[in-house]
Amino acid sequence: MHLKSEHRVIFTIAVFYTIALTAGSLMRPIHIVDDPMSNIDKLLHAGAYFGLTALWVLWVLFKRSSKTNTTSSKKLWQIFLGIGIIVVMYGVLMEVLQGTLTSYRTPDVWDILANTTGSVLALVACLLYINKSKMLKSGF
Repeated sequence: MHLKSEHRVIFTIAVFYTIALTAGSLMRPIHIVDDPMSNIDKLLHAGAYFGLTALWVLWVLFKRSSKTNTTSSKKLWQIFLGIGIIVVMYGVLMEVLQGTLTSYRTPDVWDILANTTGSVLALVACLLYINKSKMLKSGF
């Protein structure tokens, strides 16, 4: 598959994932575990936002690699930071909307923290992967 078509496929997946996450955040919740001490909900939040962040970062990387010019490390940091900020703001917005648009959901600061944690972990994983790839290509 050509890089241009790959970044279009990733873009489509990222958009559908974002829409699905929005719908899932605003629909009536299902009980996963009855144990109030279980943190499975927070792990699901972190995993969902890890995936969201990773998809958008992957899209940016494929979009950048389809162009002839290379992107500096500083520019990548800025792009990744921008994606992270947008994803975290999206997570906060979802929590606010749960409290204002629905009668069956309540906003939770711990959900925001879990969302942010998942996003930060995705950014760190992507940056580590890129740095490792650069080291391998340079023969270090």
